[in-house]
Amino acid sequence: MQNSVYRIREVIAHLPIRPIPRGELWLGTEFLNRAGFADILENHFRLCDQLGQDIICLPIADNPDGKPALGYRYFNYTDLKAATHIRDRFVTAVLDGPFQELVNRMGLMVVLTTWIRKRKEIISAYEIEQAKVLELTRRCLDQGVHALVIADDFAADKAPFISPTDIDILCTSFYTQAVTAIHTANASAFLHSCGNLTLLIPLIKAWRLDGLAAVQHRAIDLTALHQAFDSKLTIMAGIEADLLKSDFPPPGPLNEFKRIVGTLAPLGGLILSSCCGLYSGDFLARIKKIYAIADHITTNE
Repeated sequence: MQNSVYRIREVIAHLPIRPIPRGELWLGTEFLNRAGFADILENHFRLCDQLGQDIICLPIADNPDGKPALGYRYFNYTDLKAATHIRDRFVTAVLDGPFQELVNRMGLMVVLTTWIRKRKEIISAYEIEQAKVLELTRRCLDQGVHALVIADDFAADKAPFISPTDIDILCTSFYTQAVTAIHTANASAFLHSCGNLTLLIPLIKAWRLDGLAAVQHRAIDLTALHQAFDSKLTIMAGIEADLLKSDFPPPGPLNEFKRIVGTLAPLGGLILSSCCGLYSGDFLARIKKIYAIADHITTNE
């Protein structure tokens, strides 16, 4: 079997790969513990090996201890440097974007109301966060990562929190600089955002991102999303939260999962991932079943 760097680069080039590539943005401490592992860097690699994942994703922060407790840990530069030298694996840094950092610090409702009442104040605060994340991006690229995922939750289930025009005003400068730096380093640029991104598709295209990661099919149809980008977008998603809630996936979500895999995997550009992260220890056996279902689909096309 080809090494993971080759496999993921082929998928990003929209070539179909079997077995279907897979990875996760967030592996939770409880999830690792259920597999018998302490939450340390080396064990993330061991668990990825056990699950047959091609991508090792590490959330990175300047100050990991200052991040909110979300069930998974943040790593630092030393960890990232070690990860890129452990073995031949596609290593991805996951960074909170400037908008997400504002929300982490101020709260979503404060950001939205201040944007309406004191726009210049939010723009100034965003520019401070932008400078920090751009520096963090450069440091991650210096460690030789193969990709970066910028996590910026722009949308609710129905639409973006603010208009696409406002997101353009606030965020395009950052994404232009970040994606340029990532591509200059011969790495790939992904965006994670929850919610319905339909109205943001023109912006995402303009930002020249290579893919979207951990996006929710229930909020934005993944097959339609693939078509909207003329099949040039890599999608790292497909496993909805409903599939992980019980030992036996409900028929509706399971059939939709089979449709997504059966439609997108032969076209290339699909990396199998949950949209929610693997936090609960109960997810360990369930994700293995889901991977087996996906492998069965792609080997019997």
